[in-house]
Amino acid sequence: MVISLAGEWDIYRREELADRLRPALSEPHVVFDLTTAKYITSTLICALILTHKERSQHEMPPMSLAVKSAFVKRLLGATGLEAIFPIYDSVEDALGDDALSA
Repeated sequence: MVISLAGEWDIYRREELADRLRPALSEPHVVFDLTTAKYITSTLICALILTHKERSQHEMPPMSLAVKSAFVKRLLGATGLEAIFPIYDSVEDALGDDALSA
């Protein structure tokens, strides 16, 4: 499953974000498409971590992130999320890797 998170993600979109992430709690293989995300804040970072924790409690595999923006990649690196999530340059790369691990 691919969940696209385009544009800017800050506290003003937290309810929409919660709705968008909900399917990740039941799908085994999830790729978050951040390739068109321009700006993210701790709102998105916290939501990804909470979703990861919930999935881990149910022994689900880690989610993958597809990221193009240098800003978003730097932020993910600075927060240590690159150690939690496999990060790819494209959705296609992430899906290819998920297909191999399925």
